[in-house]
Amino acid sequence: MDQHEYSFYHPGQPTAAPPQPTRSRMNAEQRRKRRRARMIRRIALLAACAAVAVGLLVMVGKVVVGAVQTAVSNRVDYTPVEYDLTGYVFNPNDPLLVIVNANTPLAEGYMAETMIADEATGKQLATQAATAYRQMAAAAKANNIELMLCSGYRDNAYQTELFNARKQKYLDQGYSDADADARAATIVARPGTSEHATGLAADIVTPDYQNLDTGFADTKAFAWLQRYAAEYGFVLRYPQDRQAATGIVYEPWHWRYVGVENAKAIAQSGLSLEEFVALNSL
Repeated sequence: MDQHEYSFYHPGQPTAAPPQPTRSRMNAEQRRKRRRARMIRRIALLAACAAVAVGLLVMVGKVVVGAVQTAVSNRVDYTPVEYDLTGYVFNPNDPLLVIVNANTPLAEGYMAETMIADEATGKQLATQAATAYRQMAAAAKANNIELMLCSGYRDNAYQTELFNARKQKYLDQGYSDADADARAATIVARPGTSEHATGLAADIVTPDYQNLDTGFADTKAFAWLQRYAAEYGFVLRYPQDRQAATGIVYEPWHWRYVGVENAKAIAQSGLSLEEFVALNSL
């Protein structure tokens, strides 16, 4: 201990507590002023929060309005049209109306003359279908719609590979060989029963949505195809409401080239290709 410090501690005697500062009591007027100041601070805080909220709403509103304006500016007229079918004559021997499905295999030795239809993907279609697809894709692009041909002509070996891969998925899930085979056939045609071998079938998506599932039906590309594809000779091959007739689940991405006049007649009929051909062949 420093020699200038002194201890007031005496053994056996209690240590006195240090003196506490005294607090002055507020009178009624002071209490009113204090409450008023607190109220003012709270009101100011609420006002600041409200200002921030309003600012955020304004910002969100501008974004929404901008998005709506953009959508309107890029909008395409998808209103269904009534085609003038005057003079249309159904030709049961038209090679563009060839039926290929599980009950009608493609004739042995069938040969398709093909060419590249989509330079970006390198996919091919039968020559006439490829030319029509190029024209259709160019027209769609003029409407700010970008089409992408993700699958076109397939030879038998490739179709076999696709079918076996799909069947294996069901086998891995515990299905029997027969059940796996049957289920796979509702998604991927068995070799020899796929119209992709004709070069007339086109699986069409868009760079923004490349999944081969029903979600494609919600895209602007699909809406554009529904409205304009027939004018270029393409029809939706497996419509949602014609699954019983086609034997294939709904595939909004799968389009079939049948020629312009045939496409307009089929689209206007609301029938699947099988139904249309059967009805007009009576």
